[in-house]
Amino acid sequence: MYGQTLRTVRQKLVALVLACAAPAVFGAVYRSREAESDLVAQVERRVDRVNASFAEELGEYQSNAKLALSLTESSTRFQQALAEGNRERAQRTVNRLAEVYKYRVILAGDREGGLLATGNALRGPKSLAPSSSPQFAELLAGKPLLGLIQVELADGPGYALVNAQPVNDADEKQVGAVALLTPITARYLGHLEKKLNADLALRVNGKFVAASPKHPAPELESHDGATVLREVGAKLFALKTFRPEGLQRAGMNVEITASRDVTALRDRVQSSLYRTLLGLGVGLAIVLGFALRFASRFGNAVRGLSDAADQIGHGKYVALEPVRTGDELERLGERFNHMVQGLKERDRLRETFGRYVTRQVADHLMKGNVSLGGELVPVTILFSDIRSFTNISERMEPRVLLDFLNEYFSGMVESVMHHQGVVDKFIGDAIMAVFGAPVPEPDDALRAVRAALEMQARLRKINDAFRARGLPEIKTGIGLHSGQVVAGNIGHVERMEYTVIGDAVNLASRLEGMTKELGCDVVMSEDLYRQVEKDVEAEPLQRIKVKGRDQDVMVYRLIGVKSDT
Repeated sequence: MYGQTLRTVRQKLVALVLACAAPAVFGAVYRSREAESDLVAQVERRVDRVNASFAEELGEYQSNAKLALSLTESSTRFQQALAEGNRERAQRTVNRLAEVYKYRVILAGDREGGLLATGNALRGPKSLAPSSSPQFAELLAGKPLLGLIQVELADGPGYALVNAQPVNDADEKQVGAVALLTPITARYLGHLEKKLNADLALRVNGKFVAASPKHPAPELESHDGATVLREVGAKLFALKTFRPEGLQRAGMNVEITASRDVTALRDRVQSSLYRTLLGLGVGLAIVLGFALRFASRFGNAVRGLSDAADQIGHGKYVALEPVRTGDELERLGERFNHMVQGLKERDRLRETFGRYVTRQVADHLMKGNVSLGGELVPVTILFSDIRSFTNISERMEPRVLLDFLNEYFSGMVESVMHHQGVVDKFIGDAIMAVFGAPVPEPDDALRAVRAALEMQARLRKINDAFRARGLPEIKTGIGLHSGQVVAGNIGHVERMEYTVIGDAVNLASRLEGMTKELGCDVVMSEDLYRQVEKDVEAEPLQRIKVKGRDQDVMVYRLIGVKSDT
């Protein structure tokens, strides 16, 4: 047994050491995760700046395009050429613009959408073939536009960034249109990558279009605007996809994914974590050695403490044998014995206390609610009294009378407690019970009615037993009323009682006193009847004048509970 206890102590000490080390391990892992989160946050801020910078780039592009296209507004010859459909004169103006914007495609057309002149359209292997795109008719029709359009590049279908503006003559009459286009190619995205400091990939309607030349994994993307980490081979990339507002058009969802290589930062985080775990491992081994050494010393003391605790768990308050270790464990043994003594006193007090107050009140007071004062609560009051008790008591010896009353009270109290009522007090041969204090329930009124009916049923059985022994029968009257009362502790700080007081208590007592005059065993007030009328059977009796009240009180005779019939 001792060896088993010692092994248990060792195992628990080892577990304790591991538990103490666990927070440090989790802390190291947490710091690693936190570093990754910081990494994501840094990348997200940078990508958000990329989004903002890209918007600025679009604004700058639009400004440059407007500046270029504004030259056409001051050229009356160009306006006449567009109005007359003169291709040669329109081409000369376009060629002058092409000398300034060498990497742009310039288109000029008449007001019907017909193409009259192009600039830089055939330069380079990835230049535009503008006449192959049906959207050019829309551009050259003079509708202002900034965004992406689908075009035919030399190596296949693609997209271009376009700024199209109408051209008006001196009379503000549209004579044609001119458009400035930039092909969205790897070369253009590479130009943006240098300015925005991020690898870029373009998708339109979910389909990959182009990426910057050095992009490591252009197929990667994120969703819902979140910054995510993705591994590609041995490298780790942080990326985020955003939708440039200036490029969105009806039927065209434009997305740009910005990514950044964060492999080096991840490696530094992992290296720091491994060093931390190695240090924790060495320290853990040293601490475990000391823990196992101390386990033998404390084994016997822990065994005794455990055995005593088991005995207490089974209700046997045994004291712990003195522990002589000269440290906290010895003081723990002393405090343990003090605790055992306190538990003995508490149970003795609870057992004695419970004989004088009901369980609900005892629990309420044991929770520390022992100060003078009370609170206003709605309750239902039940008063029960033995009729002609004076005549009965005169014919009995005191001891026989006491046993006689105790047998009667036992049955009545069980009926009250069976329906979660509280016996507030015994007043001679009378019983006062409360439903709703100290713990209110939504069906307090109905439970009080059920308790009254059960008291009558028990009384019949008690009378059968009394008759069999030659004792007199008991007749009782019960009065029921619901109302507001003050519930709490009254008396003196050295001697107090938990009870309820108020006009509702007085009225219930008055109703009980009039049961004989009204010719029934159980009467209830109209206030109570209105709360339970759907559940009980009762008949109205009469309005009566109650001492101490200005208003008459309507009373009802209780017959039964509907659900019980």
